[in-house]
Amino acid sequence: MIGHDTLSAGERAYLDECDAFLSARLDPELVERMDRSEVQYPSDFIRELGEQHYLGAAVPEAEGGGGRSFMEEALLNERVGYHGSAAIACARTFTAHIGWILAKYGTDHLKESYLRPMLRGEKITAQALTEPGAGSDMAGIQTRAVRDGDRYIVNGEKRFLDGAHTADFISCAVRTDDGDDPRQILSVMMVDTDQTGYEILQTHDDWLGFRGLGSAWVRFTDVEVPVTNLLGEEGNGWQYLSEQLLLERTYATRAQLGQAIRALEIAATYAEERETFGEKLKERQWASFKVAEAATRIDAALLLNNRAARMLDEGLWAESKMEVAMAKKFGVEAAWQTVDDAMQIVGGIAYTKAYPIERIMRDVRASRFTAGSTEMMALIIQRRAFDRLRDPNFRKELVGREVEGSPVARELPGRV
Repeated sequence: MIGHDTLSAGERAYLDECDAFLSARLDPELVERMDRSEVQYPSDFIRELGEQHYLGAAVPEAEGGGGRSFMEEALLNERVGYHGSAAIACARTFTAHIGWILAKYGTDHLKESYLRPMLRGEKITAQALTEPGAGSDMAGIQTRAVRDGDRYIVNGEKRFLDGAHTADFISCAVRTDDGDDPRQILSVMMVDTDQTGYEILQTHDDWLGFRGLGSAWVRFTDVEVPVTNLLGEEGNGWQYLSEQLLLERTYATRAQLGQAIRALEIAATYAEERETFGEKLKERQWASFKVAEAATRIDAALLLNNRAARMLDEGLWAESKMEVAMAKKFGVEAAWQTVDDAMQIVGGIAYTKAYPIERIMRDVRASRFTAGSTEMMALIIQRRAFDRLRDPNFRKELVGREVEGSPVARELPGRV
């Protein structure tokens, strides 16, 4: 199988286990009904995933999770994308990255009231980061939580909250201070959606892709949140959100690659069967070369994703920011290009619903701006790339004066 040659025996066994379960239990009709927006959230299937410990697979067993590695969590999400859709993968992924920070930083109250019911599929969660004036820029978050005794009063608006209109609670990023440093003024708290003042301003169920999960624009008007619902320490939200985003970017990208693998499989198989001008499509160089390029691209993307997941497994949270960004940037662009190539190979029939390629294309397109856009990933990469690529022996004083010598000349050992 493309992209899985570097897995350990245990990882491959888990991949096969997930693949067998999803192949048997993920009803293709559910995927189609979600794409027609007839199902707004796959509640029954999510509960079934919970029964198998496929919700929060990397959350420690002691906290109700599957006790798996981040690498295995990524593999699971790849298979959900392959057999299902971006919407189903997204619904499952929330339990992974929100579940992880709840398990790591949450109190017993938060774990008992939110984490464990979520991992059993009994409570639905959503993530509230994006605002009308803030997307990838967490420093731009304006929703405020003001402490009043044993509670916070929350006011503000969030939008593009996947599953917010069906969620039981929301992991919400808020300002708890008036300062300018986002690393000191942000906090995260669990907000129950049945609280007075929680209002859905607009629902989005007519997405180009990601259908069947739904999204919403919500307003908080004097919503009361108990202090006990604060995650970790007040003002430490930047750290929690940064760790959460590293996981989300790794897992979400893996699901998109799973979808791209499915599209490429269909296209390659189609090329072996379809005849044009008396020849199999596979025999035409342009088609076979597209398959070769796409297979190489997907393999490289999966290897980058593997590296990111393994660094997180090693606890290299700060050190892995560039590698996660590389995996996300290259991965979603690789998925998009691969699905486009698959549609080109199959031709006009791929533009219809006869094959799932058109749905996969609609799903994958969103990945280029969700969980941090491709451009945002490039910004993260360049910051660290310049530091890692800097030549300490470069003679900067000769820049613009190269006639006087070479800025990159190095002294050889033993040379006077």
